[in-house]
Amino acid sequence: MKLSDIKGEEALDVLAELLEPAAEILSDKEVKTAFSKSPLVGAKVAIKSHKKAVLTVLAVCDGADPATYKPNVFSLPAKLLEILNDPEIVGLFNWQGQTEKTSSGSATPNTEAADET
Repeated sequence: MKLSDIKGEEALDVLAELLEPAAEILSDKEVKTAFSKSPLVGAKVAIKSHKKAVLTVLAVCDGADPATYKPNVFSLPAKLLEILNDPEIVGLFNWQGQTEKTSSGSATPNTEAADET
């Protein structure tokens, strides 16, 4: 089932279950950088670095219990691609261009004279 098909109270339950593992995965700087290259590169880094969180996300998306969820290697690519190709999820997490911006120069010092009264 696509996450975007879940509605109402069930959607709230699913969101509550996804918040923690999604935050763990998406707060990782390496994952963010990888996702900015492509969703598949990002998925690879996320899987290698956050196995339990990825399995939790997949289980929730499948409506399964994360504690007992044991997908096989042949079903994983289809499940992962379904999640990564869901436009609602891509928009939600804004994987495109999610890298951190850095300053292009040093901070400018305050050059105003102090009031000497």
